[in-house]
Amino acid sequence: MAAGDERTRRITLISGSARTDGHTGALVAYLSGKLGARAQHVDLSTLTVAPFDYARHDDRDDFRSVVTMMLESQDIVFATPVYWYAMSAPLKAFFDRLTDLLLDPVDRTSGRALAGRSVWLLATGADRSMPPGFEVPFKRTARYFRMVWRQSFYVEWINGAPLPPAGRAEMDKLANLIIAL
Repeated sequence: MAAGDERTRRITLISGSARTDGHTGALVAYLSGKLGARAQHVDLSTLTVAPFDYARHDDRDDFRSVVTMMLESQDIVFATPVYWYAMSAPLKAFFDRLTDLLLDPVDRTSGRALAGRSVWLLATGADRSMPPGFEVPFKRTARYFRMVWRQSFYVEWINGAPLPPAGRAEMDKLANLIIAL
């Protein structure tokens, strides 16, 4: 596949914000616009992802459809606001459910098939920088599934302010890095 081949290279943007129209959503929309038709956006706040349960692997929710989208993509961008120094609850629930890809015999093939995909992180928050250790679950999850950890991007955003120029610049940088692969 040629670098930046829009017909074949797919990118899944998985947004874990509790507010679709919040800061994280604005950055994801901007990034999606930069990536064009190759990008597909998953807004976890509009889906149902049941909590992980060792006794049950729920096939009545949207978890597997999101995994399918990930499998159709070469790049996966996890986007989340920083809530209490950690990823958002919707994204954490999704990460917990990744355990299904380890325990459920039907889903193990999907878990193995994630290998080689690039993983990126987009985080927003009110602090000047990302909290120490914030990237750890993303990096380790990528490593566990033999995906390729690429890079994280953090945008400081003050409530009520418009999309900051630094945020646009970071999304331009992220889009260019993805397209260049």
